[in-house]
Amino acid sequence: MSLSLQVAIISSPNFKDGEDKMLINLFKAGLSKFHLRKPEHSSSSIARLLKKIPTDYHNRIVLHRVPELLDEFELGGYHHRSNEPLREVSCARSRSLHQINELQIETELLDYVFFGPVFHSISKVGHKPKVSLPHLTSALDKLDAKPKRPLVFALGGIRRNKISTIVETGFDGVALLGSIWGKPDPVLAYKEFTHSLENISRLQYR
Repeated sequence: MSLSLQVAIISSPNFKDGEDKMLINLFKAGLSKFHLRKPEHSSSSIARLLKKIPTDYHNRIVLHRVPELLDEFELGGYHHRSNEPLREVSCARSRSLHQINELQIETELLDYVFFGPVFHSISKVGHKPKVSLPHLTSALDKLDAKPKRPLVFALGGIRRNKISTIVETGFDGVALLGSIWGKPDPVLAYKEFTHSLENISRLQYR
């Protein structure tokens, strides 16, 4: 567990008007990890979005589902689906996990993982937790015993009022989707989340 949670944002699954400008503003606001996931869209349309983002920010972007674009863009990472074979890439490797036993399998080969849903999903109706928080705490404690372990980001239903619980459970970070793209102003939503995170961190670690 880290002393303060890292924050990743997962893209909306569909393109949004002015998305390139929103991403640039998120990066300017301090976002260090953006997961570009557009499962129903072509690699060429994703490439068009990437070309609109200044290359200075490309190392903060983690790609989903279209690994061929790693040959065209120098990005920060590649994120594997839960059943996708692990790829040899020159950037960071991550994966989505949904079963508690998966935290003990192959994870030493990954830089970080998303685990969820931890709470009831905001963006996916009916997507609810399969593992209790005490069981998650125990599994994360076991992971700490490994000589090399990935960072673990909580995924699913992540709201500002859940931050303390996420820290206490032992997560290293959070992955945000619905709590950002479900708001009228995603950049403001990110700033409000990080402000809450900073306030809680100050209270817990001073």
